[in-house]
Amino acid sequence: MDWSDVGGWLKDNGAASLGLVGSLLTGNVPGAIAAGASLVASATGTDDPEQAMAALKKQDPTTMLKLEQLANENEANIRAHIEAMTKAKLEDEQAAHEQTQLTVRNGDNAEDRFVRWTRPGQSWVSLIAAIAYVFTHDAADVYVLGTLLALPFSYAGLRQIGKNAQVKAGLGKVVDVARNAARPYSSGGYQPRADSGGSK
Repeated sequence: MDWSDVGGWLKDNGAASLGLVGSLLTGNVPGAIAAGASLVASATGTDDPEQAMAALKKQDPTTMLKLEQLANENEANIRAHIEAMTKAKLEDEQAAHEQTQLTVRNGDNAEDRFVRWTRPGQSWVSLIAAIAYVFTHDAADVYVLGTLLALPFSYAGLRQIGKNAQVKAGLGKVVDVARNAARPYSSGGYQPRADSGGSK
């Protein structure tokens, strides 16, 4: 049990102002966590996260009201901490992205041919395997296809893919397009599609 657990409970069960306190406790900035813990400790009378959680779960009106009052009185400071947390998170993500790009560029510019060709070679092999998989399976599994395409997509710069549902839908479209493209050449030659309007 730690303060992040207390923060998660406040975000799920408290009012909007208590949710802000919870955001402080679930962040990764020590100063913000300390500020949130101080507010909770002042309301519950304990600086032990486990005891504080027990006190909050009792839903004692006096405790909850006191914490909400403290949160309202310190709203400006809380929001400033949350802004600092968000900024730190974005900076960390940007630094990680830049490091990834630097690693790729260093590999591409390496003097050693093996190092220079490893990433693009792996990507091409994965891409060819994905294409072969689509054309050789009537019911292609989008998860298998996604695994095969992950490496070439990553190398091409697609670092962040959206929600899993969007990925599944997108890969499903890839399967449909590839299957439709292969249909005229299957079963021994060109076959007119049913929606083509027939022969003239």
